Amino acid sequence: MPEEITKQKPEVWRRINWPGAIAGVLTIALPFMGTWWRLTLGMDAVIMEISPFGVDMSFFGEEAISTPLFWWLCLGLKLGVVYLGVLLLVGSILSISDRRAAIAEQFVRFSARKLLWLVVAFVVLLLIVITLVNQLPGIFSSFIGDSFFQLQSDLPYYLSGEGTISGGAEGVGMHLTIPVFMKLTRAFAVAVLAATLGIVSRVYQKRVSIYKSRRKT
Repeated sequence: MPEEITKQKPEVWRRINWPGAIAGVLTIALPFMGTWWRLTLGMDAVIMEISPFGVDMSFFGEEAISTPLFWWLCLGLKLGVVYLGVLLLVGSILSISDRRAAIAEQFVRFSARKLLWLVVAFVVLLLIVITLVNQLPGIFSSFIGDSFFQLQSDLPYYLSGEGTISGGAEGVGMHLTIPVFMKLTRAFAVAVLAATLGIVSRVYQKRVSIYKSRRKT
């Protein structure tokens, strides 16, 4: 009897979708890990902390208040991501059961790639905003024409690093340069890891199904 138990234990552990289980846990925790990207203008004059689950802004130490509608939208996205994480975790663990194999595969297939699209959409949106800000001087000059006021913007496209926004009036001899600091946080790294493991979990789920079929035969 002890020998049979020891033989069954490795089989049970092999039938768990481990990448999916880890991705599920990380996805559940992700909405509560804080901001993904931080933007600072000047010496902490303006601070923006952004994630798909909320935006926190402060101006000279005073926090900006978000609208109730935006708060509810962020709450809905948080609940949706937690729901996806629960499905992925449950589906990965249910892979143990032969009786619930079909449900487990459906859960994993449905939830495995959703976080990846959220991460991609977040990065693309930030790149679009940075591109628009860098193109703002050209747009400004095209509307106003040759003006005594000159505007320049140089923000890095890799989302982390330092840049500047400067402007000045030639006739007056006034020139102002504002340093800009951008940073991707650890929460974003966790999101990338969870999204990657989610993709791996779909492939791993097929291996679990193949292992089950071979074990039956």
